[in-house]
Amino acid sequence: MQNIFQSLGGLGLFLMGMKIMSEGMQKAAGDGLRKTLNVLTSNRFMAIAIGFFVTAIIQSSSATTVMVVGFVNASLMKLTQAIGVILGANIGTTVTGWIIAFKVLKLSFPLIAVGVFIRFFTRSEKWRYIGEILFGFGLLFLGMLTMKVGVAPLRESQAFIDFFTKVDGTGFFSILLGVLIGAGTTLIIQSSSATTGIIMVLASQGLINFEGAVALILGENIGTTITAILASIGGNFHARRAAAAHTLFNILGVIIALVLFYPFVKLIEIMVPGISDFTVKTAAQAAQYGAEIGTRPFISPHIAMAHTVFNIGGVIIFVGLVPFLAKLCEKIIPVPKKEKELRILEFSHIDSSLVRTPALAIAESEKHLIIMAKKVATSALIVQDIIASEKSQKELCDNVLKNEKVIDEYQKHITEFLVTLSSRALSESDAHHVGNYMSLSHNLEKYADHLEHITLILDKIDRKKMVLSEEARECVKEIFNENQNFFNISFTAFSEEVDPREFMDKAQVRNRRVKKLIKDAKLDHFARLRKKKTLKNEASVHYVDLLNYLDGMRSQAYNIAEITTGTKYRHMN
Repeated sequence: MQNIFQSLGGLGLFLMGMKIMSEGMQKAAGDGLRKTLNVLTSNRFMAIAIGFFVTAIIQSSSATTVMVVGFVNASLMKLTQAIGVILGANIGTTVTGWIIAFKVLKLSFPLIAVGVFIRFFTRSEKWRYIGEILFGFGLLFLGMLTMKVGVAPLRESQAFIDFFTKVDGTGFFSILLGVLIGAGTTLIIQSSSATTGIIMVLASQGLINFEGAVALILGENIGTTITAILASIGGNFHARRAAAAHTLFNILGVIIALVLFYPFVKLIEIMVPGISDFTVKTAAQAAQYGAEIGTRPFISPHIAMAHTVFNIGGVIIFVGLVPFLAKLCEKIIPVPKKEKELRILEFSHIDSSLVRTPALAIAESEKHLIIMAKKVATSALIVQDIIASEKSQKELCDNVLKNEKVIDEYQKHITEFLVTLSSRALSESDAHHVGNYMSLSHNLEKYADHLEHITLILDKIDRKKMVLSEEARECVKEIFNENQNFFNISFTAFSEEVDPREFMDKAQVRNRRVKKLIKDAKLDHFARLRKKKTLKNEASVHYVDLLNYLDGMRSQAYNIAEITTGTKYRHMN
């Protein structure tokens, strides 16, 4: 029983170390990682590079594929781009195996000590994150050591020996069993990195031979696809296609590897020094190889190489077939006939599991804020047409009201997502982004509210057969166009590099200009009222309301400029 608890405790330390290390890397990478995530390119090789880089940093191919599914679901990434990123993620996840394979487990306590010292006794934010990374590495290695100690006595257990001799790669049934166990383990643990660690521990303790370990590694690559499949549930058909592409790629790669299983194993033996299944049997050998009697000192690098070669080989085979794979996924998952009826609000959900990876979560919230802003701009164009026309525009009014519901839905989901994310351990920069994005979603929704109110007033004027004078209508049109230009320019700072001080100086000029236009319009209106040269009283009230809502649009456009430049809640240097 003690051995079981020690093994499970070691696994827990490993997973916690992986989590702390991953979070530290994300914080250290900061905006650089998020900007990399925002690069959407049709170049499949760049997509592969992005997938590899992101997964190597966050140490989770599952998180990368969940992000990709979310982007495809939101129509922010094409299926061919998504497949490229997934291919890269599969290579990136092999980095974990090499980290474990290096003989640095004895550094666990020094790394923990140094990491804790840096974390608690340095003022620099960057150095504190480096401390977290070192502490995470140390905890990960300590978990591996603890698992090894817990598993070591199992070499004497006949039950364990009998079970694992069935996964020795000596026949098709044995290999298939290994694939199923690897897939099942990864599916349960939800971490291919943890499965790799377990396989290396069992193999290094002599409980699994190299062929059996390779079979388990192949199964792990199938088991890791379940995360993308779960992320696609509830998404649109684009998301399901991305998940299907990930599953197809991994399963087809495993089938090819099974067909070439023994030549593949032989290739790895040639590539890596030492005999994979060499077991230390004497005290002299133990001293020579720095390993305990009964262990296999060379098998971990062999497993890491097998994992890497399998995934790189898969990318080489499939990179030229990305368009074909995309078309195959489109055949498997066709466009639903009643897709519009199935997705009335057209809102693509934000996957809540991404909060475990703040860099990805922030990047995804950025994407959805961009979509939300585009929908606000669409409503504004419709309102512009309504203002320009003197005829009834009931259909256009209805479109604005429908779009407002979609925008409200976006604001609700984005805010809920960011509130959840804010409870995580965030870097100062990420926390600043989260706060700003909450405010931005609110400002976008308020801007859309003003558009809705203007639409309702214009519709009411039309239904009651009231008429805005040509002068009043032209004034509304001018101020509305100024506001919309202000809004569009303000939001450009969200996705483009700008000088905050210079940008805000110009924003203040625009703000004052629109404010003056509204003030002058009201003064002119009241002057005309005194001379009795303007609208009837009821229409007059509606005109003042229009000017007030136009002033609300101005205020929100200015707030958006402050948020997108990062100056609203932080003093400029």
